[in-house]
This record gives sequence, structure tokens and C-alpha cells, in this order.
Amino acid sequence: MNKSDTAASSVAPHMTPAEARIDWSLGRVIGFSVPADVDAAFDVVQLLLDGQCVNTAVANLSVFELARDLSGLRLPSRENSAFELRIPQECLLPSHLSAMSLRLELRSSRGATFFEHALQGPHELMRLTQGTPADLLFEVQFKHLNAGYVHGVVKDKLGTGVRPNLQVKLNEHAADPLPIYEQSADGRVHLFSVPLRADRLKDGLNHLHIISASGQPMASYPVHIGNQVLGEADRRIASLEAEVAFLKHMVLNQNNEALPARLAFMKSEIIAICSDMLSLQRTNLERESSAAKTASLPASSLRATSR
Repeated sequence: MNKSDTAASSVAPHMTPAEARIDWSLGRVIGFSVPADVDAAFDVVQLLLDGQCVNTAVANLSVFELARDLSGLRLPSRENSAFELRIPQECLLPSHLSAMSLRLELRSSRGATFFEHALQGPHELMRLTQGTPADLLFEVQFKHLNAGYVHGVVKDKLGTGVRPNLQVKLNEHAADPLPIYEQSADGRVHLFSVPLRADRLKDGLNHLHIISASGQPMASYPVHIGNQVLGEADRRIASLEAEVAFLKHMVLNQNNEALPARLAFMKSEIIAICSDMLSLQRTNLERESSAAKTASLPASSLRATSR
């Protein structure tokens, strides 16, 4: 543990004795807080981000249940005075996600601050956030289809170091864990390869879906089975249309309190998709213009060209 992750109580004897630390392995803040009033059963601890309270917890857990993770802190005078806290994802604001540093504090019921830590960027913030939406953490990109396998990458947007827990489903069949076979040295890029099961394919257009563990859509890849052969432009348009459909689904089916944070991250993705679609439209218009010019040439010119 870093020294900054552990803070011993330096309060006066008449104030609440308390200590805490950050448990990065499980993404939580743990500690203990004994109420100053001897008649009080338990203390109530507040978790603050830049001075704003985002969560509270009653310090009534047994310190022996957290003994291993609290190792190094002094023992409190009461056994049932421990607590654990996480940051609820619905309390995050766009300013939290864009800040280079956030001040995390713990306060007792008397308002005394007994723990402080400077969170260095959104990657540390997300490590302590409960129920973090997968689309804020990861970006899924499909690369190519080869020998019955769809290859792609999952990118860690914020560099949290968390291994993606995603699932894959073909059409409307049951989802399976996304098979990740390799990752980069820094843990920010994860490579996957998904086999297309013949018993789950159908004639015509199929869709391979990447979803989160909670069922949140992340990306979709179209696969056509049959005589029709899609050109590169058609395939890209189909992929873009699928991505836009997923973005619409995410916007229309999210908690309103968490929506601002999601929209802040989705702006650049939507702009990139629109730009790509406009580029494809321009290419198609140029092809149509070229075909129209060719059709308007005199027959003699065509014969001369063929000779």
C-alpha cells in the first residue's frame, strides 16, 4: 500500500477515533469509526468527492471480518465499528470524469475528516465506482472475419487495469463469455476471437453482439450467409447502422441520473460515426456521377475505347 492510501486518525481525544484505507484490489474504501458519544450504537461515515457527499455507511461491521484488509491499522475500541464504501455510479458527474484530480474524503457523523486521498484521474475514480457502466470503461472494435472466426479488440478507455467481463451472443441465442486470448503489456488492449457456430447461424443477415455482464449492448457485427456478397462499402454501412442502433438503445434505456456522464463519453463516438457515414455517402455519390458520365458517352466513343 502507498502511504497516501492509509491515513491514521489525528483527531483529538474528544472526537471520533477512526482510520481508513483504500482497498484497490476490490475497489472500495474500508476502515472503522467509533462514535464519540458512548451512548450511540454506531457511527455514520460520509464519503465525499470534492466536498460533495456521494455515499454514506453505518460503521457496524465486525473489524475481524475485515481484519486481513485492515492489517496495519490500529484496533478500535469496539468490534462492530468497521465499514466499507464505494462510489455509486449514478452520483458521477461529467466534471468528475474529466478532472485530472479529485479529492476523496471520509467524515464521521460529527463532521470530522479522518481520511483524505487525491484520486489521480478517472482511472482511479472508476476503480472505486460501484456498478460502473461497461461502455464508460471499454470500447469494442471488430477487425475482420477469417476462417469462421470474428477477430477484434477491447480497449480500456481510462486505463483502469480492470479485465473486461463481457459476453458474446450470435443472433438471439444464449450469451457466452467473450473469449480473450491475449492482452497488451499495459493491460489496456485485449484481443478476442469468436467462433461462428454453424448451429446458431441462419440464412441471410446475422448479427454477432458483444454485451456486458448485465446485458448492456456494446457493439454488433453483421455476418451475411447466402449468395449475396456485400461489398466493402455495404459492409461498413451495415456495421455503422448497427452501431448507431446500439447507441440509440443505450441512450433511450439508461438511468436519467447517469445519463449526463454517459453522454459526455458518447459525443466523440457519435461524431466519428457520422463522419464515417458522410464519407461513405460521398464515395457512393462519386460512383454514381462517374457511372452517369460513362452512360452519356456516344457509342462511337465507347467503340474507340474498346479498341
